[in-house]
Amino acid sequence: MQNRNIKNATRGLSAALLAVAMTAACTDAGQVTTETDQATAGAGQDLLPITLSAGNRSLTKLPLVIAWDQGLFEKHGLDMNLLIPGPDFDGGREIPPKAGMADAAPEVWFRGGTPMLLAAARAPDEPHLINIGSTDCAVRASIIGRMGIEAEITSLEDLRGRRIGVSGITNTLGFQARLLAQRMGWDYQTDFTIVDAENDGLEELAAGSVDVIFVNEIAYSTAKSAGYPVLFDAGDWNEEIAGNSVAVDPVWLQDPTNREKARRLMMVIAEAISIIHQQPEITRRVLREWNGVQDDTLAQDIVERGAWLPRKPYACVDGLRKTIELYPELGTERFTAEDFYDNSIMQEIDASGYLDDLYL
Repeated sequence: MQNRNIKNATRGLSAALLAVAMTAACTDAGQVTTETDQATAGAGQDLLPITLSAGNRSLTKLPLVIAWDQGLFEKHGLDMNLLIPGPDFDGGREIPPKAGMADAAPEVWFRGGTPMLLAAARAPDEPHLINIGSTDCAVRASIIGRMGIEAEITSLEDLRGRRIGVSGITNTLGFQARLLAQRMGWDYQTDFTIVDAENDGLEELAAGSVDVIFVNEIAYSTAKSAGYPVLFDAGDWNEEIAGNSVAVDPVWLQDPTNREKARRLMMVIAEAISIIHQQPEITRRVLREWNGVQDDTLAQDIVERGAWLPRKPYACVDGLRKTIELYPELGTERFTAEDFYDNSIMQEIDASGYLDDLYL
């Protein structure tokens, strides 16, 4: 559904833009693109300039790095200014902004849907962003325990009264801690103690200041390799989260040229996700060369846990609804999920057959 501020009249694309974009979409998906391929793909259409800001290089943002490596932005007609931090590990490669555009104002943000909604709840009278697609809709955190605690904790019920570390009260890991309380019928504020941990919480785990931590891919692999017990996989809950998503200003999206930029971007992200699912050798190489992941175990953990990346990256509607449900004290009851997403672009792409064709 569309944000209330977006007029139905802006949904249509011009026939010329649509024909150009479909030409790009029909290029063989999931293949390594050479410089010649990129030049040929971009030659038939004008490159549209776009600036995108991403806060880190987590697994959910890996499609952006793969797209950069594979020339997918150019292939789909985008002149990308990608504002993304450097690699988490030594030996990885920087993705530099375009010359003179390091301080350019982003048109698109890659950020968590839950933090985006909660920020709007704190400032309800200010304009807010909406999600047009996502790479991160699945609850999937692992619950890691301190050394030796596996003898004490054999079921989720045993987490009652424990100290639980999360890297942010209002990020996706804090969301999952609240979700745990709801699933167990507990009071989030009294039935366990939430510890706002530094970084991923591994230091607190080692110091014994927390009993368990919620972690995602890199911290999961690091903790597992260090011998900390992996107690539970929240992925077994089959719940949805409003994780890392493509966020835009709904007023910006009303402009037909900007809408075309957004459509091309979602096609890029969908193709990059298809590479992760179908060509793990490319994913491992990108992790090594661009993100500096030299540890084969960590790279494999990331590749395996990338299985939940959505093949059709629609906005996380159920995750937005659950966020409103879990954070009433922050004023989320003033909103509906429909205020924070617009899936019409993804619906257009899906209806064209493009997403299915990526997996033929």
